[in-house]
Amino acid sequence: MGGVPMSVGDGLSWAWSKFKENALILIVGIGLWTILSRAGFDAHITLNNQEYGVSTGIPFGNVISFVVGLFAPIVIANMSLKVATGRPLEWSDLFTFPNMGAGVLAILLSTLATLVGILLCIVSGIIVTFLLYYSVYFTVDRGVDGIEGMKASWRTLSSHVGELLPFALTGVGLYILGTITLVGWLVTIPLAVLMTGYSYVRIQGYDVVR
Repeated sequence: MGGVPMSVGDGLSWAWSKFKENALILIVGIGLWTILSRAGFDAHITLNNQEYGVSTGIPFGNVISFVVGLFAPIVIANMSLKVATGRPLEWSDLFTFPNMGAGVLAILLSTLATLVGILLCIVSGIIVTFLLYYSVYFTVDRGVDGIEGMKASWRTLSSHVGELLPFALTGVGLYILGTITLVGWLVTIPLAVLMTGYSYVRIQGYDVVR
């Protein structure tokens, strides 16, 4: 599978232009699913024998976060691919799950593989996360089953590490920047999502719709 020339600069420029065109629906959609995925947030730290903690306090928050974590990536991948291929976003896309069963399976198995990798070595967990990152994109885009989506992701990313690793690092940087700036994630996460759609389409040998 041969891609077409791409760069982080071009990808970021394209993502910014498409974000401006679809800002409201992207912020609401990605923001909604991101917030729901944090429903079970519960962090504690002990300083000078005094425990401090932050929690959402939402009943069954962990369950909500788990369920959302199975469906949010499908919605987000679908929105990203629609923008990349020039199809207009609709509000119904916020609750649209193309090839849902395959996507959920890919997410479950990818998460399990990542956890196993982390238990063996943090670095191996990071590598597995990188190589399986396109799994849901393949299930949404090509309608393949979850296992084939994972295999296609692994083949694609392992064959184009040099081209795609900079996009992964940029995405991580955007997530960190959004976290640091508190509300900045309303912009940085959509940008990271759109850049994933950009890199996915370009590595297939096509250009995104400008």
